[in-house]
Amino acid sequence: MSEAKFFPRRLSFSKICSVLVAYLNAGAERNYVGLSEVTDKTEVTLHNISRNNNFFKSWGFVEESEKESGKYRLTPEAAEFASAYRIDPNGDHTRQLLRRILEKEEVITRLVERINREGMDRRALLVELPGTLGDLRADKVGLNAFLDMLAYAFKLEEITVKPRATAPVRRAKPGERARRKTVAKLIERPTTGLSLSINLAISPETPPERLKEYIKAVLKAYDEYSEEKD
Repeated sequence: MSEAKFFPRRLSFSKICSVLVAYLNAGAERNYVGLSEVTDKTEVTLHNISRNNNFFKSWGFVEESEKESGKYRLTPEAAEFASAYRIDPNGDHTRQLLRRILEKEEVITRLVERINREGMDRRALLVELPGTLGDLRADKVGLNAFLDMLAYAFKLEEITVKPRATAPVRRAKPGERARRKTVAKLIERPTTGLSLSINLAISPETPPERLKEYIKAVLKAYDEYSEEKD
């Protein structure tokens, strides 16, 4: 690596792109601009933009003015990416422009090759990345943002976050809840020195008549059991 590299600091990938577009909208493709000017163009706070300066500079997205400290300008490559992202965020050309910026660093090309070759997943990469790039102060949000950036630029399915399929939660209807409470109350029988547990699996579609028959059968069996014990 030509210089130290840094991960984002508590900034998601979508917010990273938002900041780059904000730089573009503030005229940073032509002139050096202050962070307050960038903040006016995005919902990301000035504090969050400021603490990510090391990330933006180390990966060649922005450069700081030598004459005016605290003022930054997009690099030509970053300006081209931000312009494309503003128009077509998910376009192949947009992804390719980001890939060109990242693959300038040999460590990234080697990492991508390894991910493709070994099928490394996100969990393993979250553990290895800080040591690989030498930024041991990285936070989880920033690490995930960096992996999202790699997945976006290089189309890495192995580390793309897929939404988990969740089964719909079925809520009991009022009548069904009432029947369940009734069952629990009817099968209680206080005893001394007698322990008996009976579980009923009742479907919501069970008609009330059938439910009554179940309860009567359970109570009868319970009484017979009690008589035998006596």
